Amino acid sequence: MTKTWLAAAIAAALAACGGNAKVAQPNTAKTKAAQHDPIKPAAQRAFDRAMSAWRVGGPDADETAKARLKEAVDADPTIWEAWHDLGVVAWKDGEDDAAIEAFTKALAIQHDRVGTLLGRAEAYRRSGHKKEARADYENALKHTEEDDPNRRDGAARLASLLRDDGDFDDAVELLRQTVQQSGANAKIYTELGMIYIAQKRYELAQLVLGKAVELDGKDPAVFNAMAILAMRQGKAQEAFDDFDHAVSLDASYIDARFNKASVLLDAGDYQRAKTELMAIVEKRPDDHAAQVALGIAHRGLKDFPAAKQVWERVVNNAPTHSNSRADALFNLAILGSEFMNDPPAAKAALERYLQDAPSGHAKRQAADVKRKELGIP
Repeated sequence: MTKTWLAAAIAAALAACGGNAKVAQPNTAKTKAAQHDPIKPAAQRAFDRAMSAWRVGGPDADETAKARLKEAVDADPTIWEAWHDLGVVAWKDGEDDAAIEAFTKALAIQHDRVGTLLGRAEAYRRSGHKKEARADYENALKHTEEDDPNRRDGAARLASLLRDDGDFDDAVELLRQTVQQSGANAKIYTELGMIYIAQKRYELAQLVLGKAVELDGKDPAVFNAMAILAMRQGKAQEAFDDFDHAVSLDASYIDARFNKASVLLDAGDYQRAKTELMAIVEKRPDDHAAQVALGIAHRGLKDFPAAKQVWERVVNNAPTHSNSRADALFNLAILGSEFMNDPPAAKAALERYLQDAPSGHAKRQAADVKRKELGIP
C-alpha cells in the first residue's frame, strides 16, 4: 500500500522564495515583510510576533503563529507573507481547502511567487484537484531561473503528478529537459526511478536510484523508492530495511512509515505496525488510508471495538466515493460477519459499500461473494 504523494518532498516543493520561510518547517525568525506599500503597524506587530513564535519553537508554535498571522491579515489584508504562511500551517494541519484559500490570497498580491505556487499545487493535488495542481506546477516552473533549485524540485513534483496519471513519456521528457537545463539532483533521479518502477523497468530504476543515493545519501525519499523497488522484486526483508532506514533519516517522513507499516501488516506483526500507524495518524489525523490500515492492526491484535471505531470514523469523515471510505466499509462488513458475530452490522456496512464504492474498487469481487453469503439481493 503506497501513497500517491510524497510527504517528504514538501520541504522542497513548498520552499518559499524571497525572504520568506520554507513551508515545510516554517523558520521565519529572520523574516521581515517584503517591500511593498507600507504595512499597517498593527499588522506588522502581529506578523513579527508570529515569526517570534516560530523562532522560540515548542509544541504550540504553529498554533500561536497561526493566531498571530490571522491578526496580521485582519489588520492588513495586503501582507502576502502572512497569507503564505497561513497556507503553510493549514497544509501541515491537513486543511487543504484553507491552504488553497490562503495561498490564493497571497498570489492575488504577489502572483509570481514560486514557493506559493508550489504550495498551492501541493494542496490542490492532495485534495484531488489534479488539473489545478498541474497548472500551478507549470506556472511555477515558468517563473524560475534554470539554476534555481526550485526548478528541479518543482519539475520532480510535476513529473510525479504525471506518473500518477500514467503519463510516463511526458514525465520522463520533463525530467530529461530539466537535467539538461538545470542539472540533476537526488529528487530528479528518485522520481525517474519511481517512473521506471511503475513501468516495471527495474534495472533502470536500480541504476537511477543508485545515482540518487550518490547525490544525497540522507534523503529518505530515495530509500523509500529503493524499498518500493525491492518490494516489486519480491525482496521483503530488503524492502523493510530500506523503509526502516528512511524513517531513521527522518522520523516525520510519512510515506516510509506507512510503507514500513504495510510490510509489518503483511508479516503479521500487528503491534509494530500499530506503532508506526499511530505515529502517522497523530501527525495527520485526516490520513484516511493510514486509519484504515490502523484498523487492520487493531483487528490483528483482536481489539475489535478499536478497529470498528477507527473504520467508522473513516466512513464518517472520508469523501463518499473515495477508496479509503470503501476500504473502511468493506472491513466493517468483514469485521461484523467474521469476527464479531454481528450479521446485521455486517449487512448494513456491505450494503453501503455496494452503493458507494467506486466501480473499480479492489474489493468489488470479494464484496459480491460476501453479498451472497449475507443474503443481500
